Amino acid sequence: MMQVKIIALVVMSVLLQACAGSTASYESLVETKNDTSAIYLVVGETKEILSISNGFPGWWGFYPGVASVSPEVASVNCQEKGSLISADGEVCYLTANNPGETWLIYGNKFYLDVSSDDLPESKTKLVVTTE
Repeated sequence: MMQVKIIALVVMSVLLQACAGSTASYESLVETKNDTSAIYLVVGETKEILSISNGFPGWWGFYPGVASVSPEVASVNCQEKGSLISADGEVCYLTANNPGETWLIYGNKFYLDVSSDDLPESKTKLVVTTE
C-alpha cells in the first residue's frame, strides 16, 4: 500500500511541474531614470518580456498577452516553444526598432486592442534610444 502512495506522489509531482503559468519577464527590465519608470532599450536590442506555459489544466478564458502601442518604435514577437521536460508554450520578445516612446499593454491575448485611445491599467512605458 505504501508503494502505491509513493508512486502516486511521484506521478502527481511530475504532472504538476507542467502546470499552466506565465512569467512576466518585463518586470525585471523596468528602470527609473530622471524620475521616469520605464523599460529603456537601444535600437536593435531584443529582450524577453513574457513566457507562457501551456501545461495542465490549460488556460480557461484568459491567455496572457502583451502588445506594443507603436510597433514602429518597438515590436513584440511571440514564438512557440516546446520542451521534453515541461509543457509547450510561448515566449514573447520585445525588439527596439526606432527611437521614440510608446507603451506596452498587457492582458488577455485575444482582447488586446492597441487601436483604442483608452489604454488599460496594466501598461508599461517604453523608451527606445540610439545609444
